[in-house]
Amino acid sequence: MYVSITRLKLKSIWLLPRFARQSNKAAQQAKAAPGNLKVKLSNRWFRYFYTITHWNSKQAMQQFMINGDHKEAMQHWNKYASEVKAHGYETDQPPNWKDARLIMENEGRTTN
Repeated sequence: MYVSITRLKLKSIWLLPRFARQSNKAAQQAKAAPGNLKVKLSNRWFRYFYTITHWNSKQAMQQFMINGDHKEAMQHWNKYASEVKAHGYETDQPPNWKDARLIMENEGRTTN
């Protein structure tokens, strides 16, 4: 299984309503995407927003990422976020939230 973890740091709490609409669209797209096994969302202090998605392959995740609402969200992330980090890897055991947050701190790659 391929696991993708992302973290977005929201620029301002005032951007939350627009960001929430866009991220919900992308989450719904992920849930319906071929190869998706699971979508999990979380936030901390309404400032940091996390996703963990499980896929049957890296290629399935990449196809999702470059299409639809997610593609649109990626094109405009800098309107909402001061930082976006991502990390993906193959595993038999997907992480819990505590481990996912540690992975982001230690291995997350900042996106530009």
